[in-house]
Amino acid sequence: MDTLQKTIGKPAECSGTGMFRGESVRIAFKPAPANSGINFVRVDLPHRPKIPANVHFLSSTVKRVFLKKEDAEVEGIEHLMAALAGLGIDNLEIEIHGREVPAGDGSAKYFMDVLREAKIVNLDGKKQIFKIQEPITVINGKASIVALPHDEGLFFSYTLDFDGFFIEQQTYEMEFNEEIFSREVASARTFGLSTYVEEFKKMGLGKGITDENSFIIHEDGKITKPLSMNPAELRFPNEHVRHKILDLIGDLYLANVGIQGHIVAKRSGHSLNVELARKIANISHLKRKMLNSD
Repeated sequence: MDTLQKTIGKPAECSGTGMFRGESVRIAFKPAPANSGINFVRVDLPHRPKIPANVHFLSSTVKRVFLKKEDAEVEGIEHLMAALAGLGIDNLEIEIHGREVPAGDGSAKYFMDVLREAKIVNLDGKKQIFKIQEPITVINGKASIVALPHDEGLFFSYTLDFDGFFIEQQTYEMEFNEEIFSREVASARTFGLSTYVEEFKKMGLGKGITDENSFIIHEDGKITKPLSMNPAELRFPNEHVRHKILDLIGDLYLANVGIQGHIVAKRSGHSLNVELARKIANISHLKRKMLNSD
């Protein structure tokens, strides 16, 4: 596991359409010093409000992750956060002209490619590493996540299960580092169940969905593109469960610490993911406070 904090060596930009609201948005990534963290800056709003990418600024996890500080909000950040986690970037200023992060190709790869062009550089500060020393559990109905002690590094196990409907149960495990994440998970795209389509329409969401950035799973097991409904070509046979791990990695990065442990998740989504991130952040903060008081 890397021990030094990182940022980018030079500014980078990207633009596109938000997946949920379908609005055009521009982003500028800028280097940031050690211990400054990851921050979104709403440059389209008066006074350019800054929103820390921190679990304590979570506003909502309905279908995607929202951050909010006072009246400023940014949403759909999970794939970008997964890319930052994969690259080990701890400090970054993200100037965003709009409220929703661009959809890109529906995965983390789009952002990783942009950020790699900016060159990842080490900073003088050391990363904050949180070592799981005893199980931490979050549960909601049939969904659960358990963080367990692990000898070194970070390991993920995820089980996707729709009770026998849509697709058969899928389980995927991976050691987390930049090479494995880039090769095995980063390009896995977002997906939806066919039964959610009408719900999304009623909520006025999904306006930026394309046949390229997502796919639909039908009750009979067929997998199609979301607009044309033509058969979808998956990037991996189990792209579904790999994307769920991608989301989990992005959500946990909001704890603002590097994690050493084994994360075992079953059927979890954003709300449960960030609940674990919040627990980890709170325990980590308490431990640092106790150490500083000694």
